[in-house]
Amino acid sequence: MGFKKALEESGEVQISTSDPDSRQLITRNNITEVAYNVQATVDSKYNLAIDFKVTNQNDSKAMGNMVRRAKAILGKRDFTILYDKGYHTGTEFAYADKQGIEVMVAIPEVASHAPDIAFDVANFTYDKGQDVYTCPAGATLISNGRWYLKKHGKTTNRMKHYKTASCKACAMFESCTKNKAGRLIERTEHAEVIEANKQRIELNKEIYRKRQAIVEHPFGIIKRQWDFYYIMTKKTINHASADVGLIFTAFNLRRIFNIIDKNLLKEYLKVLALILLLQKAYFKHLSATIISYSMKAKVKTTDFLMRYNRLYLTPDKLDFNLF
Repeated sequence: MGFKKALEESGEVQISTSDPDSRQLITRNNITEVAYNVQATVDSKYNLAIDFKVTNQNDSKAMGNMVRRAKAILGKRDFTILYDKGYHTGTEFAYADKQGIEVMVAIPEVASHAPDIAFDVANFTYDKGQDVYTCPAGATLISNGRWYLKKHGKTTNRMKHYKTASCKACAMFESCTKNKAGRLIERTEHAEVIEANKQRIELNKEIYRKRQAIVEHPFGIIKRQWDFYYIMTKKTINHASADVGLIFTAFNLRRIFNIIDKNLLKEYLKVLALILLLQKAYFKHLSATIISYSMKAKVKTTDFLMRYNRLYLTPDKLDFNLF
């Protein structure tokens, strides 16, 4: 009863007694495990991990957040991110589109086919101007203009329904549908961004084929060569994130050592050390000035320093050309 009450009060649907933040997740081929999920963004040139996030959710709702983070880290949006079919979710496509980032997500297999695959939804033509579908037999399917709510897991999408009175008299009825009332097509509110992704995939198949070679590179080394098949530091998602962060840091350092000439790397590190020392000396001097000022102005010194620190140590303030 204690667990039931805790679930009701928290609004959660799961409780893990061994690790409070972990959840039962689909890992592969519908196999589930109580675990965390590691999202990572990897660059295509050097296979360096530029970002990671430990979550307790499946991939289906992860794309939008990782796209937003990549945009913030890189400070631009003229890049393309590749994902496998587990990320194929309408709401996430819509979020990426609002961010102005181009994504390419593998297209899942068709969940169900028409009795004759020639009448699958993919073979119906949509006219955006008229807001109608034309079926392979030439009939026009129209909508009453109303939006219907359809729940899929925790996600609720808006749908329009399209149908035609021509179905029952059509000679191809049995090839098209098993629904005695006639063919019904559902169009999600995110259909345009989903279709745009499909076009990008079809026009850039060679680019998409590189996905595994890019993102699986660090995971292959970390899991296969280094034997890190699981997170060792558990008990809350913050501890798990610290563990994964150390692993990715080690991976990136090894990659950098392999990519950059060791003598050139030494020069980079000397310049970096100099920059950090100058920053430390400057910030120490500034802190003393701020403390003196805050005492006169009766402002909390810690608040003042925290606000300044957020402004001072942002990547855009550093001159990376010094490297």
